[in-house]
Amino acid sequence: MTHCELCETLLEKAFWKNRFFYAIDASTDEFPCFIRIVSVKHVAEMSELSESERLYLWRLLETLEEAMRKFLSPDKINYAQFGNFVPHLHWHMIARWRDDAYFPECPWGSKQRTFDPRTTQERRAHTKELLKALPALLDAVELPA
Repeated sequence: MTHCELCETLLEKAFWKNRFFYAIDASTDEFPCFIRIVSVKHVAEMSELSESERLYLWRLLETLEEAMRKFLSPDKINYAQFGNFVPHLHWHMIARWRDDAYFPECPWGSKQRTFDPRTTQERRAHTKELLKALPALLDAVELPA
């Protein structure tokens, strides 16, 4: 692959980074809390990480989920990992509510309704508070031995 958006462009937008992973805010009006956890290594699959890196990634994802639930009280958290278009390991973590534009469909499914901009603004404000807290929470996750 000659161009990788996750290696080149999005790394600069990280709100948190260490030597293994970084996190970016990919939120939109329709998905006011959409965070990606990305491998610093340019690998396509989980199996290309060491066992300790995989365990560490799961701990980061669990920490992120717990924080999203605490700050946002969503009805559901969606985890997604594809890499079909960009074969660089990354996870999508998306807070979902029963009244969001796509629920119960996945974020890439069929739109079910229009979203309320006022509700989205409120949820985005909570997401901004979450984003302030996340670097310390993610830094506290220990890498397995």
